[in-house]
Amino acid sequence: MEVVLVTVLALFLLALYYKNKQYKEGAYYQTTKNPYSSVKYDKGKYAEYLTYVSLRHFENNGGKFLFNVFIPKGNNKVTEIDVLLICSKGLFVFECKNYSGWIFGNEAQKNWTQTLPQGRGRCHKEYFYNPIMQNASHIMHLKNLIGKNVPMRSIIVFSDRCILKDITVRSSDVSVINHTSLASAVGQICNQIQTDIYTEMEINDIYNKLYPFTQFDYEVKQQYIENIKY
Repeated sequence: MEVVLVTVLALFLLALYYKNKQYKEGAYYQTTKNPYSSVKYDKGKYAEYLTYVSLRHFENNGGKFLFNVFIPKGNNKVTEIDVLLICSKGLFVFECKNYSGWIFGNEAQKNWTQTLPQGRGRCHKEYFYNPIMQNASHIMHLKNLIGKNVPMRSIIVFSDRCILKDITVRSSDVSVINHTSLASAVGQICNQIQTDIYTEMEINDIYNKLYPFTQFDYEVKQQYIENIKY
């Protein structure tokens, strides 16, 4: 019995070692320097990481990822992009929502609704700012920084813990999806763009221009959190 326990423990530690090694070799850690232990138990960070994991195959064709990109918006304020994919088909701007419950929302509404069942036919409702509008603000300020004509696609990614119950989207360059559909949705968008927009050199140029905006210090990030207004 003791030998079995030691073997199981050794296998567990070995698996943990390789998982941590794989994590540290990925772009998410290389950019954020967040240890896996802090990411795993932070809903926001974990949603960003899972977005990267689902799409990291884009790196095989020269794609680049950036995370927590703090874009200036004037008056000493910034706006934060959760995940940014720069690839041959353009830029994909992701807003990640690690929510549970039922989600209701319309592209034109300022606030969306999260409904949480509480048993016995009762439910609790929470309201949150329209993530399409939120990401539109991110994209507007990003274009002010790198160019109005840069093709960008807005992707709102909700966790698989929630159900997108009634979502209305009319804009052709906006998608609202669960995490399960992320890879296929982005792949389908890319397949519809028949010719490449950027070369690998141009992808690297955009990446190098934006990378410094991921390296703000703690005080700047706290200021963003305290003054966040859309």
